[in-house]
Amino acid sequence: MNKFFATLVLAGTSYLGAPWWRAALGPATIAADYQSLVASERAFSDFTGKHGIRAGFTRFLADEALVVAQGRFRLGKPVYEQVPEQPTVLSWQPVYADIAASGDFGYTTGPFEVRPRATAAPAGFGQYTSIWRKTSTGEWKVVADVGISYPAPNVPPQTAALLPFEALPARTAIAADTAARRRELLNAEQALDKIAATQSQQAAYKSVLSTTRAVRLYRAGSLPYVGPAATAFAATQTQPATYTPLRAVVATSGDLGFTYGYSEIERKKGPFLRIWKRGAKHSWELVHEVLDVQ
Repeated sequence: MNKFFATLVLAGTSYLGAPWWRAALGPATIAADYQSLVASERAFSDFTGKHGIRAGFTRFLADEALVVAQGRFRLGKPVYEQVPEQPTVLSWQPVYADIAASGDFGYTTGPFEVRPRATAAPAGFGQYTSIWRKTSTGEWKVVADVGISYPAPNVPPQTAALLPFEALPARTAIAADTAARRRELLNAEQALDKIAATQSQQAAYKSVLSTTRAVRLYRAGSLPYVGPAATAFAATQTQPATYTPLRAVVATSGDLGFTYGYSEIERKKGPFLRIWKRGAKHSWELVHEVLDVQ
């Protein structure tokens, strides 16, 4: 198992069928979209386990999907089309997901394991983060995959902590000015980057970390920092960092988005991806960060 597979996010899928909850909740609810997102993640994991890594990823990645290979962002499908058939088994599960008010953009995250063959013990461990967009035909496709790897954990496996229906945003049928929201988000990213470079990561986090949502900070080599642990970890990051953002992407509803690019911390380099939510005061708040600096 090479590091390439241990650091890629493992997610993205199409919606298969119409389970009982869609009929019960109705097609126009955010809850139904959220459930289909989570169900699609699980279906993708099942498909990949049965048919292999190359088959799974080339089927379920969007054509424009980005993955990380050899420390660089690359188009995912061409990368996986070159992967040889092999007995390696990849398995994962979502433990958290969130969705935009438009119901067509969201993300999932959770642990993954890698086995050299189906009957072998796990040889690789990590945490994936997948960002998804729903197509015009109603399929969920992953548009960005990043992740971290870490040693075998000595804690029990994570269990699902998915959002209750009442915590989901109300559906909006009105599209936001996405060009304006992208500029706002990129400005928020650049402001964070400037503070991190001239002061410290600690100061940068203090300016943007959400105080109303459970923040997740992922670092290569470490188990995820979630909630209070993430806030405490951010407070210890007194060193400066240099970030070079490449792009900002937002949902059509303008309330959820992500930025990605490259980072350098104490002469170590690697990709980063950040997920942001637009707060009640119409400012972007950081809720999720993946930093794979080696």
